[in-house]
Amino acid sequence: MIRNAVPDYRNLIIKRINPFIRRIQLDGLTTSEAAQRLVEDYDSRNYVTAGGWALEALASDGSPDAQKSAAEGIDLQRFDPLTGDHHLYVLKSGMVTRNSDIVKALKRNSRQAEKLLRQGRSTGAVHANWAVLAGKTSSTYEDGVKRPSSAEFWGEIFRLDEVQAVDLALAMAAVAGQMIKNDATGHLLALQLLVRDYIADRSEDHVVDWEFLARLTLQTPENWRAEDKARHVRALAQLTRTGYVIAPKIPKARG
Repeated sequence: MIRNAVPDYRNLIIKRINPFIRRIQLDGLTTSEAAQRLVEDYDSRNYVTAGGWALEALASDGSPDAQKSAAEGIDLQRFDPLTGDHHLYVLKSGMVTRNSDIVKALKRNSRQAEKLLRQGRSTGAVHANWAVLAGKTSSTYEDGVKRPSSAEFWGEIFRLDEVQAVDLALAMAAVAGQMIKNDATGHLLALQLLVRDYIADRSEDHVVDWEFLARLTLQTPENWRAEDKARHVRALAQLTRTGYVIAPKIPKARG
């Protein structure tokens, strides 16, 4: 993810800078210090995102009957041959705040998935599940959606009792931790350089140009498009001089 973020740094980092909150947080820092903070925040958020994808793959690959769902907004689906029922799962890596919009989306996507299953002549019931993979200690049911505990989810997916299922998931995660490549230092330094140069005031490179960032994030493109392009060109030239080569994006692995 970090490697792929380098050529897309403007959309992923720059255009998400809140000129109000970030200025309160970072005002007084040099461009280098501000860029380091912005990139570190991006890196931390996206390690969690990538970890969520990995957990989704762990669940589907370790299950005897679950698979990636073709339905929009549904992460996994599982068919129970004993009942003929289909179980649809939206997965969250940890405890998050649920709001009505998210629940509505889950219901809507579940109905669409059910239509697809019916087209395939399925006659069993379709159950919607909101599954939190770690942190939920009890199971609940509300708004037509089952919310299994984290242990219950792993038990359902692996077809094991809850203790064995959680032990297996943890063991798989431990092995994955030994295999994964964690060193993204070169890509992170490239991101910091691009961000640092892009946000710098044109007359004082060590000063963050908050006025430009406000125009970029609050005004229509005709007010900043030309300057955005010029800043991007200069930042890329700075990066090129370091010897860093922006390689083609690697497609995101999904189930």
